Amino acid sequence: MKILLLLLPAFCASAVAELEWRNFENADKTKSFQGRLVGYDPLTKKVTVQRQSTLRPVTFKIDLLSKEHRRFVESRAVELEAAGGLRMMFYESVQKVGSARTGSTKTSTYDGGYKIEIRNYLRRAIQDVSVDYLIIYRKDSTNGNGTRSIKRGSRNLTALVPNYDENIVIGGIPLTSYYKAGSVTAVAGST
Repeated sequence: MKILLLLLPAFCASAVAELEWRNFENADKTKSFQGRLVGYDPLTKKVTVQRQSTLRPVTFKIDLLSKEHRRFVESRAVELEAAGGLRMMFYESVQKVGSARTGSTKTSTYDGGYKIEIRNYLRRAIQDVSVDYLIIYRKDSTNGNGTRSIKRGSRNLTALVPNYDENIVIGGIPLTSYYKAGSVTAVAGST
């Protein structure tokens, strides 16, 4: 029984670092380049920016940036630290909930879903976390592609504690497997 399930997670802390390309200027505003802020280490005062022209990360001292851009980088320090210290794992879960036999056909029903495991590797808790998810799957796919269905949801977490797994379980995706006696293969689908 194989069903196409697609999980599209969207993870955001209280405010997520901007991912758009922006213009970065040097301290005296004579040179600039397009880039995306991807890292900042407040201890060493080093910034990492992905250049749009080469898509390669470049690391340099924050003092090389203009005053406005230094403020922008420093205002995103907490978000960048959080993004670098999180791991997300996705596990598919399928549990059999019943079966029935009609003539030469056996039908089994399952509850399908996912488990999202989030681990904070930082030394401090990350507060006010929201996890939004979108699962796209096919229904009635025993004859062709079937129809597309979507399951959306959101979970608000008070905090992600350091070195502790936070689990979000998403269920409620009904799956059905049909097996006709004497056939070599089983036909799978969801209902």
